[in-house]
Amino acid sequence: LVDQRFCPRIVEGELRYNCVVDSLVGIIHKKPKEGGISAVGGTGSIYTYYGPDEAKFKNLTTNFLERDLVKVMPALGLAAEPVPMWWTTDFILASPEGTPAAEEKWIVGEFNCSCVGISKCLAAYCKDDTPEACYTDIFPDDLAEAEVYGTLMGRKALGFLSPVNVSTITQVA
Repeated sequence: LVDQRFCPRIVEGELRYNCVVDSLVGIIHKKPKEGGISAVGGTGSIYTYYGPDEAKFKNLTTNFLERDLVKVMPALGLAAEPVPMWWTTDFILASPEGTPAAEEKWIVGEFNCSCVGISKCLAAYCKDDTPEACYTDIFPDDLAEAEVYGTLMGRKALGFLSPVNVSTITQVA
């Protein structure tokens, strides 16, 4: 259980940082529909997609990747473990309006590594109104971006495996 203060600026939305291990691959601004405070999919929220180098969020991105990321797993009591392969962090702006970007304070609303999807592939998601949705419903540009994510995941996975000494492993057939 995490006790988290309410951040009234949630009505402006939250930033979801999509990561492959320690690499930021995209940022999604998830803005709740007017009058709401939740930007969960299917609630009428508006999603705006940005690349990992978006200038608007440079201060947050730099602080997160270069200063804070190395502290995440130790803070969770998992110092010997790497960050997950595919995971997200949701940030909520906690500073008063008018705070200069260099002084902004962002609160982590959640970390997620158990149910992370590739948002650009949502067109292939079957639901009540699209029961026949499939892979070919994904726009080519979105497929290309998803392929970049998959390729990076593969490279990172190989990096995890490379240091393994397999000479002592007994093969069971």
